[in-house]
Amino acid sequence: MAELDGKVALVTGAAGAIGREIVRALRASGARVALVDMDAAGLKRLTADLGPGDDLAEFVVDLADDAAATALPARVRDHFGSLDALVNNAGTRQVKPMVDIDPQEWRHTLDIDLTAPFLLSRAAIPIMAAQGRGKIVNIASMAGLAAFRDRAAYSCAKSALIMLTKVTAVEHGADGIRANAIAPGVVETAMTKEFFESEDLTASIVANSPMRTWAQPSDIADPVVYLAGPRSDFINGVVIPVDGGWTAGYVGAELSPKPKAEKRLEE
Repeated sequence: MAELDGKVALVTGAAGAIGREIVRALRASGARVALVDMDAAGLKRLTADLGPGDDLAEFVVDLADDAAATALPARVRDHFGSLDALVNNAGTRQVKPMVDIDPQEWRHTLDIDLTAPFLLSRAAIPIMAAQGRGKIVNIASMAGLAAFRDRAAYSCAKSALIMLTKVTAVEHGADGIRANAIAPGVVETAMTKEFFESEDLTASIVANSPMRTWAQPSDIADPVVYLAGPRSDFINGVVIPVDGGWTAGYVGAELSPKPKAEKRLEE
């Protein structure tokens, strides 16, 4: 039996690069998956790529619409008969100095990256509590663990999402609900393509990551499956950085001399 046989997972931002891999990994583990995105054409391409089946269902939703976000968990439950895992993956960001972000951009980022996960979680919790079980996995960011230039709204939203994860764990652990977060580092996607079009940015990523590289979307999907499945049943309220060790320390600051080449002693 696969790890998630018979379980139902709702994945937001399913048409994006990370979302697609999360959906693929959950389905491979036996889950039935509700694919949620505002990109209807992207959802159609994803379903065609995965191979249509009654274990997949498309939901075209603008998560900035409070009413639509609130209604979504019940729609998924009504379609599949249960709701066992909520993966809040959808996100947006701007890359610009704080003083250049206008209030509308600020609010939109918080709407998608923070308010939508709150509304979805708030609506999913009673469904999961009635079942006696449920997993909520929030896709945060290493930018929610450490400050980065030109990402004020994004970093603030992801930092708050991490705290929302902990509050959910504290308030609803006794209901059988587990809430955890994943904090990806740099992942190669369409949203981060500018990183890899600049030699300076690519060099900076390599210099600051202990693994000297960056992640692929599948690197984020595997921990999601773990947190959505039964092997993580006693893990609650934690944030797992999936960043190659970036936030473990400041690799770019070398305060010790580089080791010299070892001299071979001659007898």
